[in-house]
Amino acid sequence: MYKILLSLSVSFMLISTDISAQKTAIKQVEWTVAAKLQKPDGSASIGFAGPINAVHKDVLIVAGGANFPDKMPWEGGEKYYSKEIHILQKTGNHYSWNTTKSTLPEPIAYCGNTVTERGLVYAGGENEKGLSRKAYLLNWNAASNKVEIKNLPDLPLAVTNMALTHIGNTVYAVGGDEKSTSSNAFLSLNLDEKAPEWKRLSNLPIALANAVVITQKQSGTLKIYVIGGRTKNTSGISELHNTVYMYNPLNKTWATCADISDGKQTSNYSAGAGVPIGKNQILLLGGDNGETFHKIETYISQIAKSTNEAEKLKLTAEKNELSIHHKGFYKGMLLYNTDTNKWTKIGELPFPAQVTTTARMWGNKIVLSNGEIKPGVRTPNIMLGSIK
Repeated sequence: MYKILLSLSVSFMLISTDISAQKTAIKQVEWTVAAKLQKPDGSASIGFAGPINAVHKDVLIVAGGANFPDKMPWEGGEKYYSKEIHILQKTGNHYSWNTTKSTLPEPIAYCGNTVTERGLVYAGGENEKGLSRKAYLLNWNAASNKVEIKNLPDLPLAVTNMALTHIGNTVYAVGGDEKSTSSNAFLSLNLDEKAPEWKRLSNLPIALANAVVITQKQSGTLKIYVIGGRTKNTSGISELHNTVYMYNPLNKTWATCADISDGKQTSNYSAGAGVPIGKNQILLLGGDNGETFHKIETYISQIAKSTNEAEKLKLTAEKNELSIHHKGFYKGMLLYNTDTNKWTKIGELPFPAQVTTTARMWGNKIVLSNGEIKPGVRTPNIMLGSIK
C-alpha cells in the first residue's frame, strides 16, 4: 500500500487524505486566479463554455466557446458562438493578455482539442449552423503575433461534445454527440503522414460524449483513458456513466478499469476536466454527477411530449426554477492511480467547479480555464494550480 498526503489551498489548506505508500506524490496544490478573460476591446468577458484551451509554445490559447451575453436561456436568451482567439502570456509570475487580432475560421464550441509537436488540433463541435465535422491545425507565431491556421481532413461524422488526445503526432478522437444519439466512434489521424486521413479504430465499448480523455502511462506504457461521460439517446434523457475504459495502442484493445470513485462509493461523472500528474496518476477537477442534469432533461422531455399548454407552462416554470437555483456542480477532486487501479478523493475545489471545459498543464502548473459553473452561467476565470 502507498501513502500520499495531498493538501489543496487557496490561502488555506484543505483537508488531506492518505492514499497508500507512494514516494512521489502531490503534497499540495495552491489555487490562484491567474487572469480573467477579456473581450477583444479589453472589457470584461462573462466567459465561455466549451472553449478550446491549449498551452502551446508557452502561451495559453483560449478560443471559441459559447455563452448567453444578453439573457439567460430561460429568459429567452440566445446562445452566442464565438470565433475569438485569446492569448495569455506569462513573464515570471505575471500573466497578461496579448492583443492578437487572429480569429478562428468560424465560430465553434464544444469541440475536441489537443496539442501535438506539430501544433494545436481541434475538431468537431457546434455553432449556429449545427454540428461540425471540420478539423484544423493551429500554431502560435510570436514573431508575427498571430495564430497560423491550416485545414485538416474533415471528420467522417459531425459530432459535438467530443474529446481529442494524442500520442506523438497521432491524434485520437473519442465519441461525441451526433444529432439524436451519442457516438461510439474512435478515430485516429497521423499528422506525420503526407496525406493524413481519419481512420476508424475499434469502437468505444459504449457510445458516449462529455468524457474526460487523458493519455497517461500504465506500467510504463502510454495508454488512453476514457473517464465517465454520458450517453444521449432518442428519449432525450441521457445515461451518465461511472466507467473508465483504457485503450492500449500497442495491441489495439480496450480494457475496463475501476469505476470512478471517491474511495468509498462510485459516482457518475460527466463534462469535467482532468490532467495527467507524474508518471501514473490522473487528477479530476470537479464535474457533473448528473443529479440535477437528469431532472432538467426529464422536464425538457415532458415539455416536448405535452399537448396541454397549461401543463407546458407549469413544467417550464418548474424547470426554470431548477436552473435558477442550481447550487453548482460536483467539486470533488478525484485521483486515479493507473498502476494500482485505485481511486481516492483528495479534497474539493475551493471555488465553483468549471464544467464543459478542459484543464491543461502549463509547465508544472494546472490551468483550469473558463467553463460553465451553473446552467447558462459561465466564468471568465483562468485558475492556476501550483503543485507543491
